[in-house]
Amino acid sequence: MAATWPVDDGVFGQWVVGIWKPSGTGARVGLLLAIIADLAIFGLGSRWLGIPPLISFDGSLLLEPSPTAAVAAIALLLALATAVGTVLAGSVRFEAGLFAAALGMIVVSLRSGTVQTVLQQSNGDDHVFVALAAELLILAVVLGALWAMLWIAGRAKLVRPVAPEAGAVADGPPAAHGAAAASGSEHPAMKLAATAAQAVVTAIIMMFLCQSQAKYQALASLAIASTVGTIVAYHSFPTRPSVWFWTGPLLVGFFGYILAASGQDSGIAVGNPQGMFAALARPLPVDYASVGTAGAIWGYWIVRKRQPA
Repeated sequence: MAATWPVDDGVFGQWVVGIWKPSGTGARVGLLLAIIADLAIFGLGSRWLGIPPLISFDGSLLLEPSPTAAVAAIALLLALATAVGTVLAGSVRFEAGLFAAALGMIVVSLRSGTVQTVLQQSNGDDHVFVALAAELLILAVVLGALWAMLWIAGRAKLVRPVAPEAGAVADGPPAAHGAAAASGSEHPAMKLAATAAQAVVTAIIMMFLCQSQAKYQALASLAIASTVGTIVAYHSFPTRPSVWFWTGPLLVGFFGYILAASGQDSGIAVGNPQGMFAALARPLPVDYASVGTAGAIWGYWIVRKRQPA
């Protein structure tokens, strides 16, 4: 008999690193171990592979001397980090490995420059934003492929259902998910509306918070915007799985770069985009792919309330 609970409501395994149960403090420790391991993977990997070539200056994979090698290296590191994160914390959350990998990629972001240094590298040519949009699209495809691999593994019966916490406000016990799958919350239009709502809320918050291309302001703005964006979007359009929410920040970055490339922003020649939508073009693609993705997944976990992490 086929399982009636959604794949992403399950977890990989019953024990954190085969030692302790994934609940309460044990779950938090498991997730922390996954994050630390993935930070180490990206720290050692980016240093060994020379990504970026010039610390605190280069910031775009497609503008590096060997863009194909740089993209392949990041994809490999993401795949390795997702696998390691899933082994360490897959018993805590379905997409814990992807969350830890995305958060681990912040190391590459911190080693990189800002959009100002990228624009200076390209002599203030606004067409550089086309390359940034393409780069973010590539990173989105990589993240999507890794999430799909988790989904395929789950469909192959490698995950087990997790009962909700006592008193938790969730979508119902596993046995009830069969009916929920046919409800309006699972309609394709609802899923697309959730993504759109997430992107709109994230963009609005970014336009208020990201007033500078400074690295830490861009990262903090993205973390807050993507997390709150998912929480608001989920309350308006409660659907699953998480992919419909963490793609929102990636869409924000993509359209932000396209708008900048079309001449909507001023100040590009001096490396300081200004204008109504300029805030969306200030973070780098690796910023959106790392903190944006992780923040949106974190927001999804908050509103789902399936298991403490």
